[in-house]
Amino acid sequence: MKGWELCLLALLALLGCAMGQGPEKRRTGNICSVDMDCPDNAFCRLGSYCVCKDGFVYAAINGTHKGCLKEARIGEDCIQHIQCHSTTGIHSECTNGVCACAPSAHFEDNRCYETAVIGERCVVDQNCFLGEVAAERQAFCVRGYCTCQLQFSPRDNGTRCVRDATLGELCEDQLQCAGAGLECRGTCRCRENWVAHNGTNACVESVQALNESCEYDVQCDGLAGSPGAALCLGGACSCMYSARAAGTPPRCWHRRRPGQECKRDEECVSEEDEPGYCLSSRCTCKNCAPDAKDFGSGAATFSRTPLVISVILTVAAILRYQL
Repeated sequence: MKGWELCLLALLALLGCAMGQGPEKRRTGNICSVDMDCPDNAFCRLGSYCVCKDGFVYAAINGTHKGCLKEARIGEDCIQHIQCHSTTGIHSECTNGVCACAPSAHFEDNRCYETAVIGERCVVDQNCFLGEVAAERQAFCVRGYCTCQLQFSPRDNGTRCVRDATLGELCEDQLQCAGAGLECRGTCRCRENWVAHNGTNACVESVQALNESCEYDVQCDGLAGSPGAALCLGGACSCMYSARAAGTPPRCWHRRRPGQECKRDEECVSEEDEPGYCLSSRCTCKNCAPDAKDFGSGAATFSRTPLVISVILTVAAILRYQL
């Protein structure tokens, strides 16, 4: 073959590449003038060289012959690896006469991708595979390494991504409970000396003594002997206006006057703020007289009793006189 003919063939090959025909995988190497000069499933391009038809790839048919073999997809029959490579990439192979992904790869988006778990190197997101293709991708290739998506964290040597749990949600371990003051006890709960704040659905640290700084009323709950008696006022835990500090260490107790129901001595105090005590579930004073001032509604009952008796006697006398 003359030199100018070789140059023409090279030029035609380059033209075929530019047109996206991929002659490097489909060109048979046969010189031709017409299609009849080419192997089965090939045609004569530009009356010069043979190229496999679309859907076929040039490969070894057996130990002595080459030809155009049909491209194969996953699960389809094959003879050579290249039949699978042409459709699903280099991480596929012809195994037992059928195209499949290599053991170190997986099938996703119609291709075989090399598999990597969380923490391993990757090139594209599809490398990051956690055992099955989920409706929502949980792992991504970030700066060359597989990483769980935001608000997820890895488990089981990087083979799973588990969604972070917030206050009140189910959890499988401590790592899953995301947020300060949380611990896993079947569900994410607040640790000791922390308390749940419903407004932010988070745990906030409990305040340990009156007059210490706070942000939310719930932080002061541990300082309330009576429910709701301690509040965050002016940025510090204090007793509400109807409560007082009593006990060691001091706690806030709702004021109960003599004669009112009580549960603890710390609740009882007279009008003069004299400490009292809880006797038979009612407040009384230690050094005060049982008058109306100290015993409130109870003393009023005693004061009304003679009046009631007088009315009854008067009515009885009138009825007797009429009879």
